[in-house]
Amino acid sequence: MDHSELKPKLDLVATERVRFHEHPQRRRTLRLVEKIRQDAFLRNPPIVAGLGAGDYLLLDGANRVSAMKELGYSHIPAQIVDYGDPAIQLKVWHHALIQGRSLNLLETFRAMPELRVDPVSTGKLGRYLELRRVYAIFVDESADCWGLFPSTGVHSVESFDRIAVMGRIVASYEGQSDLERIKLADFSALPDVLRSLEHQLCLFPGLTKEELMDLARAKVMIPTGITRHLIPGRALGLNIDLGFLTENTSEEAKQKHFRAHLDQLEMDGRIRFYEESVFVMNE
Repeated sequence: MDHSELKPKLDLVATERVRFHEHPQRRRTLRLVEKIRQDAFLRNPPIVAGLGAGDYLLLDGANRVSAMKELGYSHIPAQIVDYGDPAIQLKVWHHALIQGRSLNLLETFRAMPELRVDPVSTGKLGRYLELRRVYAIFVDESADCWGLFPSTGVHSVESFDRIAVMGRIVASYEGQSDLERIKLADFSALPDVLRSLEHQLCLFPGLTKEELMDLARAKVMIPTGITRHLIPGRALGLNIDLGFLTENTSEEAKQKHFRAHLDQLEMDGRIRFYEESVFVMNE
């Protein structure tokens, strides 16, 4: 297909039809609530996929959607993608805890009855995570690594039970430390920029797309900031004033305004497909 003919599928989606698969990060949501309340402006649309029965699975933009829900928006401008597309990949974020040292997390994890906390070597981190032998791996401020294994000694845990335990792990530090999401390609070389902050890390095994859909249909929420989707053709720079969602009372009028905005973007030649990979510095 000629890439110049490609366009993202954008539509207004009813807020009540958007189903979260992970908990939003509360601090980020609150910042966005204030920003959207002041500006009534959406730069990049959240990304959703059809879940069946008129519902949509939210793939990216949990904090944006959460903020808009809190502000009472009836609809959300969203990009709709086909989750069955093999080009869409599900990866994982890890957590960097900037103030984690003061929380005494190692003792907290040792006190959890569902966990067995054992030291692991840096060389085995990737293997333990890939095989999902651990709920998580905790890296303390001295860069010592600790596997958070099932206390039962089993090698694998069913997805629903694993998500429940991961939720308790994340709850032990969420809101008590600044949490930054990071990705690591090489587990043997932790980022030097984070070492300088006396940071701690929580590293997580990934999920499959099929597991994520099963969890979403069962309304089981994943802890905040863990899933990371790679989505080719991601739409950026929608830059739409959200005032039309409150000024227009009917859904038909809202849809008409949104389509007019997209038509204008296309007429102005502002919908462009970039085939090469890019670095974005101002997100």
